[in-house]
Amino acid sequence: MEKRRGNRSKTDDDVMVSINGVAARGRMLNLSREGCKITGTRINAEVGEAVTVTLLEGVAVEGEVMWAEGEEIGIGFARPIGEATVKYFMLGTLQHARDEIPVDQFGRGFPPMRPDRGLAD
Repeated sequence: MEKRRGNRSKTDDDVMVSINGVAARGRMLNLSREGCKITGTRINAEVGEAVTVTLLEGVAVEGEVMWAEGEEIGIGFARPIGEATVKYFMLGTLQHARDEIPVDQFGRGFPPMRPDRGLAD
C-alpha cells in the first residue's frame, strides 16, 4: 500500500463514484487535497483504474484507485483539490460529531460559534 501524500480529515459524506463506466453511491470516510477513502460502493475496483468522484453537484474530481481492500478504496486525485473544499467537508463532519470538539494547541475546547450579526445583511 502506498503511503498517502497528505493529511486526511475525517468525513462522513455520501459521494458518487464512477469506475469503468459503472457509477455508484459510496460513503467518503476521509479527505485531503490529494485523495480520499471511500467505502460501500460495491464496485469491483482494481489498483490503477481511473475513477471520478463527484463530491458535490457540479464538483467532480478525476483520480486513480491507489488501493482496494474489501469494500474500501483509496483514491489519489489527479490534481489537488482546493483547501476550501476539504474544509467544507471537515466542518460538516464537526457539526454532526457530538463527541469531537475542536481544540486549541493546548487541548482546550473552543466555545460554540455565534453568528456574526453584521454578516446577516
